[in-house]
Amino acid sequence: MKKPFVSIIIPTYNEEKYLGAALASIRQQKFSKPYEIIIGDGFSKDRTTKIAKAYKARVFQKNCKTAAAARHTGALAARGEILAFTGADVEVDPEWLENLTRPIVEGKADWVLGKIYPLGGGLLDRFAMELLEPLAKLMNFIGFPYVYAENLACKKSVYMKVGGFNPKIVTGEDTDLAIRLRKVGKFAFASDAKVRVSLRRLRKWGYLKYLVFHVSNFLRSHFFSSPAPYYEPVR
Repeated sequence: MKKPFVSIIIPTYNEEKYLGAALASIRQQKFSKPYEIIIGDGFSKDRTTKIAKAYKARVFQKNCKTAAAARHTGALAARGEILAFTGADVEVDPEWLENLTRPIVEGKADWVLGKIYPLGGGLLDRFAMELLEPLAKLMNFIGFPYVYAENLACKKSVYMKVGGFNPKIVTGEDTDLAIRLRKVGKFAFASDAKVRVSLRRLRKWGYLKYLVFHVSNFLRSHFFSSPAPYYEPVR
């Protein structure tokens, strides 16, 4: 088997409801280079790991108390030159991996953020997520990175240089990583690298709670290096 060029890393804990669809979409990638799928799992009690292995993913289990720890576990086991992070409750476009990694392959960037869309949802959901692209571009330009770990890639060498995801951070770990990546590497936004993300948390919380929490967490991460200590599990 050829050494993978890209390692796709997904954190899981009891994700049997969504994981199969996510992995099926990943396996449909139009990508010419070899890639691997790595699952960083926190000892799921359901069928998560069985589903992962059915899609020929490499599963690494550890007592991961945070998504950050699960992502970092996967990153440490990765054999690829590029790390591509996504979630267990997403579906990716067939050209996702090609488009997400292109700026790195072409030497234009060391880390890349793709575009996210709602998985299902209505016009309001799609409109709200359309605003994330200009917001991400603006905030990264002025020095306050806004990112989401469902569609993020970076060189493994750069990831390791900055120490990777902080396993102790409960939420906002992607912002924390981006703050450090920005200091050592070039950034690019890949509008054509598309991932559709679940709205399960938004549906449970509602728009107001969701917006207030994430805005305040963004500010806490940037100005106080102290993201929220608790993030309610939503399955």
